[in-house]
Amino acid sequence: MKLTFKQYLEGKDQLRHAINNVPTTIVEYEVCKYCSLYVGESKEESTLVTLKPKQKVVVKWRYDSAEKPSPEHISFIGINTLSEDNHQVFWTGEKLHKWLMRHTKESKQP
Repeated sequence: MKLTFKQYLEGKDQLRHAINNVPTTIVEYEVCKYCSLYVGESKEESTLVTLKPKQKVVVKWRYDSAEKPSPEHISFIGINTLSEDNHQVFWTGEKLHKWLMRHTKESKQP
């Protein structure tokens, strides 16, 4: 199958646009035990969030590389003291993933 020059240019343009789109995913985790998590842009401006079992943590992961995603923001479900806004996290993706594996389990999506 031969491509026309116009099809070649359109395909090349589609590839350029695809490079700019970084894949992201939103994962919901259910807290299994009493724990706490610091959220904020830096250690100096962080807020301690205390969590109880059955509360939910929602993390938006950004996949710059397939092996090591980085957290874009975190929100909480079932916490009355915090609004359900998005919170920044200063932890690396690996450290947050280890914390999530220790204190939460991934919720089933409907």
